[in-house]
Amino acid sequence: MQKHNILSDLPDDLSQEVFEPIVKTDTVLIERIISKAHVTPKGQWYDQAHSEWVMVMQGAATLEFVDGEQVELTAGEHINIGANVKHRVAWTSEEVETIWLAVHY
Repeated sequence: MQKHNILSDLPDDLSQEVFEPIVKTDTVLIERIISKAHVTPKGQWYDQAHSEWVMVMQGAATLEFVDGEQVELTAGEHINIGANVKHRVAWTSEEVETIWLAVHY
C-alpha cells in the first residue's frame, strides 16, 4: 500500500483545470480537482446523469446553479449535488490553488 496526500504533489502547469482520478469503479469515481482562477465558461452547465458530492479541501470557490442560487465554499465545506442538477463553477481563488475532493456516484 502506498499513501498519498491530497494537498501535495500539485502540478506545475495549471493553465487548465486538472482532474485526477483517485478511485474509479463501475459505480463510483473519486477524484481530485485542482483549480486556480478557473471557471466554467458562461452559458455552459454541468448536467450529470449521476450525483456528485464535492468538498473544498484548500482554497475557495463559488458554485452557481441554473436557478441563480450561488453557494460559496471554503476549506472544509462540502455540498451534495443531485443528478441532473445543472451547475457551474462561477469562481475559484486566484491566489491559491483550490483543491476539491469529488465523489461521483
